[in-house]
Amino acid sequence: MRNFNQLIIALAIIVFSSCKNDNQTKSTEEVASAAVNNSSPDCPAYLAKEKQNNLNISVLLDLSDRIEAHKTISKDTAYLKSLAGAFLQHINGKKSILLEDRMQLFFNPEPSSSKINEIADRLNIVFTKDASVNLIDETKDLYSEEPIKLYELAQADANGEKSNYPGSDIWRFFKDNVRDYSVDDCHRNILVILTDGYMYYDKTQMTEGNRTSYLTPNSLARLKLRKSSWKAEMEEKDLGFIPANQNLEDLEVLVLGINSLNDENPYAPDIIEAYWSKWFEEMGISKDRYKIKQAVIPSNMEKVISDFILG
Repeated sequence: MRNFNQLIIALAIIVFSSCKNDNQTKSTEEVASAAVNNSSPDCPAYLAKEKQNNLNISVLLDLSDRIEAHKTISKDTAYLKSLAGAFLQHINGKKSILLEDRMQLFFNPEPSSSKINEIADRLNIVFTKDASVNLIDETKDLYSEEPIKLYELAQADANGEKSNYPGSDIWRFFKDNVRDYSVDDCHRNILVILTDGYMYYDKTQMTEGNRTSYLTPNSLARLKLRKSSWKAEMEEKDLGFIPANQNLEDLEVLVLGINSLNDENPYAPDIIEAYWSKWFEEMGISKDRYKIKQAVIPSNMEKVISDFILG
């Protein structure tokens, strides 16, 4: 009888363990299924499954008079080359059948020069399973040779006069274009902005209390935030950009090239970064999904770009 009872207990343990494993397997399958089922109707399940491995990189170029500043163009073009390098490193690490990656350029406002737009079109790269075997080398060459031409054309259009530059309407890009241009349900969405951190466009000047749609060296200087208590004063006065959008949780942003242009205020770069940080977070971009970097030599920025894209 004793042996019989032991046999019954052993069988019960085996059955219980089997049921538990079945439930764990079922739970794992349900989680995976839910991830696919929660994808957008516009995103096929096979793409939704690889979402985090499908890069959708958008680059927003600030072609305002900032490009007249010393070394700005050489830094920008080097940053673009590093960005393309990180993108191609990602491509090289994928099986060709899984390729669903793209990199594209935008401006706001759009340049009047058709030649600039033609260069931008050439720099819009899409990799799919049907991509040419030569596209990697072609992309490398394009991002090594074409950006400098784009900046030279922008300078030629301005004819050496700062007043001829159109400005930088980054605020309006976030309001009207960012979802259509830079956010896709099937991809990991990364927006890279090359800018000095200032925003100004004469047709987009708005003020709501102490919030604005713009920030210029002069307007920053007028804030008189020249003491170590600048952050507390910003919060007390609710200084910052007017939010241009909301619910941008599916977007990552890398801002490159912040430049003080306020030699009398040692806190200027920090204030600019605080403006952008507050703006992003109020639009739904969490702190772990954006990075804001001051203009540095290209060799130092290369790792920042690589870590953000590939990390």
